[in-house]
Amino acid sequence: MTALTCQGCNKGTAVVADNLGQGLMWWPVPGAGILDPQVNEGVASAYDEGMRSLAVGAYRAAAVMFRAALALFVKDKGSDKAKTERHLKSALKHMKNEGDLHRSLWDWADHLNQLGNEGAHPEDYDDVTESEATGLGKFVRHLIRHEYEMPAQLLRDQGLLQE
Repeated sequence: MTALTCQGCNKGTAVVADNLGQGLMWWPVPGAGILDPQVNEGVASAYDEGMRSLAVGAYRAAAVMFRAALALFVKDKGSDKAKTERHLKSALKHMKNEGDLHRSLWDWADHLNQLGNEGAHPEDYDDVTESEATGLGKFVRHLIRHEYEMPAQLLRDQGLLQE
């Protein structure tokens, strides 16, 4: 194990490497724990847990946690109609139709919902692959950036958000 320090932020990270010095495992996990403070706490927590699952090769668990982040996003940003839906797919359709979820994000959100279901019910579906889980993580990160971080940054730049 090697301890490294980031040249930019001076924060430390631990790396488990193979005999050739290739990093096998990083802690903290790249991409986790660096979200804007304006990101909904539940969404951030589920995303971070998904990233940690991804880092250790627990792809089904990652898919389930990324789906949880999406469900928590609906509960935070969706309309009353979307929030009261029992099924995530229906809630996402409401958000799309009401303009609360950009249409370009709809297909990905629907895909994430399906793969999250597959992760939660392995008896009914194929395994979630590394590629699929990685793609879901990228989508949730994009969703967080688009729906939480960019609006917060605009408010900061306009002097309307103080932290």
